[in-house]
Amino acid sequence: MASWILVPCLVKLRSEFNAIAPARDKSSDGSVGDAAHQDSQSDHNPDETGNVPIRDADKVNEVHAIDVDVDLRVPGLSMENVVQFLLTRCRSGAEKRLRYIIYNRRIWSASNGWRQQNYTGSNAHDHHAHFSSSYTTSHEASTASWHLEDVPVALTADDKKWISAEIAKQVKAQVDDIWAFNVGNATGSAPQRADGALVTANIRAGAIANDYMPKLRHAVDQLSQQIADLTEQVTASRSS
Repeated sequence: MASWILVPCLVKLRSEFNAIAPARDKSSDGSVGDAAHQDSQSDHNPDETGNVPIRDADKVNEVHAIDVDVDLRVPGLSMENVVQFLLTRCRSGAEKRLRYIIYNRRIWSASNGWRQQNYTGSNAHDHHAHFSSSYTTSHEASTASWHLEDVPVALTADDKKWISAEIAKQVKAQVDDIWAFNVGNATGSAPQRADGALVTANIRAGAIANDYMPKLRHAVDQLSQQIADLTEQVTASRSS
């Protein structure tokens, strides 16, 4: 077979898979087609010397498809996550470098607006996902980010347990601060004793002093932000 190269946009896509899933299984990876592909029309065939569906404008012998093993070996990250993320970008027009995707007996194509259809080929593509690139020169040559680092990663049971523990710790800290400010200060100056006595009386009566509510609301707002920050930290750590 004559020498060939993989189109740069797919080189970039493969490198981003390697970045988000450095320990991923690569046994089902592929690019240039085998003999079976060469006997049929396929994007896995080099476009200057093989049987391909489209001839692009340049004279470079390029392969316009890659297969990526589905086993990414990152907790909470699946090939389904990645495929759906890319489809969202394709449907929005943010990504124009793909021509179609095949994965797990389904196919999505640019030509039909990226609607899902059943894939009935002999290979179910349940061990790898297939990505075919555009034959437009500017698209196939683009090495802009595919933004795979932004693929949402599901929280694992351990992540949720850790976040729950952090929430409990933060709640306790906020309540302790509020209690110390309102009741603990009752041993201080006259105004402090008055404030503390007022809150203590209201607590005993089953009510909360009016000036207690803004502090509690502030504590809840702080806690909500801390929960959001913790969730973001966990998601970022899973994708780094």
